[in-house]
Amino acid sequence: MKKIGLFPHLKKTPVYNRTHELIEILQSEGFQVLMEEGTAAYLGREDLGHENKKLLETIDCGIVLGGDGALLYVARLIYPRQIPIFGVNFGHLGFLTEVDDQCLAESVSRLRAGRFFLEDRLMVGAEVVREGQVAEAFVALNDIVITKGAFARMLRLKLKINGQSAAAFPSDGLIISTPTGSTAYSLSAGGPVIDPSLAVLLLTPICAHSLFARPLVIGGEAQVEVEFSSTTNDLMLTADGQEGAVLQNGDVVRCFTAPCPTKLVRFERENIYHLLQARSNEGRI
Repeated sequence: MKKIGLFPHLKKTPVYNRTHELIEILQSEGFQVLMEEGTAAYLGREDLGHENKKLLETIDCGIVLGGDGALLYVARLIYPRQIPIFGVNFGHLGFLTEVDDQCLAESVSRLRAGRFFLEDRLMVGAEVVREGQVAEAFVALNDIVITKGAFARMLRLKLKINGQSAAAFPSDGLIISTPTGSTAYSLSAGGPVIDPSLAVLLLTPICAHSLFARPLVIGGEAQVEVEFSSTTNDLMLTADGQEGAVLQNGDVVRCFTAPCPTKLVRFERENIYHLLQARSNEGRI
């Protein structure tokens, strides 16, 4: 890994200065640093700026400075190139951005020495099928969410798994989550925590008006089809809570394991259960 792409979330106050510091550390270790043109200009480092497509075609590794949301954005941005990425945590939870901002020099040194490992994280794909054609397509590291608007009534959902009817219930929506996303929105909706090494998808109803609609874990090779009906058109599909599409009655949402994973650079072999306990003790969850 010689060409490092930096993806700083510059709306977070400390990130501006830390990015300058990280550039110096990387260059002193012999790495070539690249950034998107607008970001480089904002930092006064136009010499490092590249057009976005060229940037993604060139870099060997990406470093995200921000919170988990910033890393989710970059994971979708680089898909499907499978460029290894890691995050420097300036956020609240830090489930994905494992490197503390006080450990920049140490992390770069370990990267240079090859003292790290790569962890594959499954991604979920979604297609909005309208009148028999794919109208929209998305990919997410955490989750795909189908939900009603603030003033809409309950949705009536029908689920098919591998073409066979699996469930039908009224609810405020449905979360189709990866194991990585099991600690995000799905957890808030009552879903279980799933080890990120497992190749499965998690279906979690949102406020289901049913005694029997419960979270469902399905195999990673399964394909889910979601049909729904609503008295309004105030319906949305979102990917990682950051991008999405307006849904229409009659649409079918098809979800599946995406062909390519996100590759996270890891420096410590810390399991999700230890991390959950640590975040709980810190009062973050």
